Amino acid sequence: MFPKGFLGTRADLLMDIVLVALIAVVPIVIYNWRLARSKQFSRHKAMQIALIIVLAVVVGIFEYDLSSQGGIFKATAASSFAGTATLNFWIRFHSFFAETTVLIWLVLITVSLMKFPRPPAPNAFSGIHRFFGRIGMVWMLTTGITSIPVYYYGFAR
Repeated sequence: MFPKGFLGTRADLLMDIVLVALIAVVPIVIYNWRLARSKQFSRHKAMQIALIIVLAVVVGIFEYDLSSQGGIFKATAASSFAGTATLNFWIRFHSFFAETTVLIWLVLITVSLMKFPRPPAPNAFSGIHRFFGRIGMVWMLTTGITSIPVYYYGFAR
């Protein structure tokens, strides 16, 4: 459906864009965490909302592309690792973190928008937000990092 990607592998353009986006998310998430730690709550909020909107669009298009190819296992069928425990492990491991990250982020952002005042400031919900925010951050970092072996074993080899 999409043209060949720009990274020189079997992946299509959208797969390459998603890989780069997931890797780019790692420093953005760390920077956003630092904003919260330095009490720049309005900037933290704006960046979180922008990040989830951008990722929702990119991942939504990506999921459409992937489903039009018959799923991840069909998309990676030409890999020398197709059907192996190595590729299957990385796909499932990455998918677990990707899917649960979406749930954590959606719930945390939705509840945070309801619980925090405007402009955002610490309140009784802050401890819960901090706890689940840390989990969401680690999950997002893991999602970004695990996208590399999925891409490598699925499309580069």
